[in-house]
Amino acid sequence: MTRKRTPSRSRTDASGPLVAVCQGHRCAGLRRLTGTPEQVEDLQEVVKGTAGAVLISSPCMGRCEMASLVAVARRDGPSGRVGPTVWLSGLEEERRAQALNRWVAAGGPQRIHQPEHGAPELLREAVSGFGPPPAVSRRTH
Repeated sequence: MTRKRTPSRSRTDASGPLVAVCQGHRCAGLRRLTGTPEQVEDLQEVVKGTAGAVLISSPCMGRCEMASLVAVARRDGPSGRVGPTVWLSGLEEERRAQALNRWVAAGGPQRIHQPEHGAPELLREAVSGFGPPPAVSRRTH
């Protein structure tokens, strides 16, 4: 009996959080000043271990008044469609950064059109606004 092989699904086929972290001078400087420069590396590890999660490291996002900034959205893996973003500020604070890591590890926003859905209280206090979905193109190799 010949067994039919089904194509394996890649990690990016799963739905999950899309996280854009600002690596601009001010955000990086605030993390250094608060003694938490490793937060971005910690977030990278969390994203690597979370099915469907995608991390975008961005140069300055142009919102320096918001302190250390992160944008989070829900990404539908099969279609690649990304919902609107929630902008979180003050992520140089260790407790907020840890709350972000826990939320991302738990799958982040569960509703594509409600990017703040399920965010822990510490992150709801950090919401600085909402934005359109980031422009993300799907690479094929």
